Amino acid sequence: MDKIELIVLDHPDSVEVFVDERMLPPSTPDYSIYQVKEKHLPVSARNENGINLLPVLAEKDDRYVSGFKLGKYQGFTEITELIMNLGEICSSESLHLYLTGWIFPSDASINAAISQSSGYKTVSPVIQAIDKKGDWKTIVDDLSFPMGKDKTIVADLTGRILASDPRIRILTNMQIYWDQVFFTQDNPDAPVYSYTLTPVSADLHYRGFSATYRKGGRYGPHWFDYDSVTTVPKWRDLVGNYTRYGDVLPLLAEADDMYIILNAGDETTIEFSAEGLPELPAGWKRDFLIHSVGWVKDGDLNTAAGKTVDPLPFHGMTRYPYGSDEAYPSDPAHQAYLREYNTREVTAEEFVRAIINEKPGSK
Repeated sequence: MDKIELIVLDHPDSVEVFVDERMLPPSTPDYSIYQVKEKHLPVSARNENGINLLPVLAEKDDRYVSGFKLGKYQGFTEITELIMNLGEICSSESLHLYLTGWIFPSDASINAAISQSSGYKTVSPVIQAIDKKGDWKTIVDDLSFPMGKDKTIVADLTGRILASDPRIRILTNMQIYWDQVFFTQDNPDAPVYSYTLTPVSADLHYRGFSATYRKGGRYGPHWFDYDSVTTVPKWRDLVGNYTRYGDVLPLLAEADDMYIILNAGDETTIEFSAEGLPELPAGWKRDFLIHSVGWVKDGDLNTAAGKTVDPLPFHGMTRYPYGSDEAYPSDPAHQAYLREYNTREVTAEEFVRAIINEKPGSK
């Protein structure tokens, strides 16, 4: 965790505000705010087998489109189609499609296997529409996928759909569960006031692992019961030096490659001050965004340098792991940071002991 902010958005309660929560490259510029006043449902929504999906997609209610046949690897299915007829639309007005859902991910080993296979490939979601010849034509080839659980994707379809045949379909073989779909044609311009809050305290400590449950039944994502926790190690730790426990507030102020290095089971408790925020006027609403900068690395056997904390990432690197022509900053400030904060050495010993103690008859 290199930097974190809490962004406050004040706006009239006559509109909802959204940000696009699709997975995008790190070079993508700052976020945009989308305002929604009136949500329009498609007049029909079916899958490739003609099954009616509209009742499932009409509300954000933790009921998810499912029933697709799983593919060869975790996180993949056979090609699925979500075919929607938007109904009466005005081709001269803006048109944005909103899709809320979650993705069951693959992992580094699966991605490595697919990259080495000539007979299997990832089909990232695309949106197609009917063209003037009556054929399906791709109009959005970079729809991407939700970057987490219950995230909303926003696709600009303005001027891309025929009013005479407003059918669209989404094609993919990624294991994505959609919860809600709607579109907008209005373009509200309500005032939205943004305030950025920086942390006033940040404490790093060990907490453990929350119990999980499936929100929305067997097709919903895993969520966490914060009140039910175990402190027993669950994962093979990446070995190396992590940030020592205690006050870490100075590390979250800027995206400067002086960051908190967290291990599995660690928790950072962060507080923001609301002092200086205006009172909400009558008929207004306050929403919050968390803006964070950082990196994540798992311990998959096919993750690059997946057994160790090093090499440390930094904003100027051109790839990861980087070669001998690049290095983590060696100036006095960054080296002092490493000496002062990253003094908690983690080995595989504790995890091995935990596994041994769990075996029947072990001591």
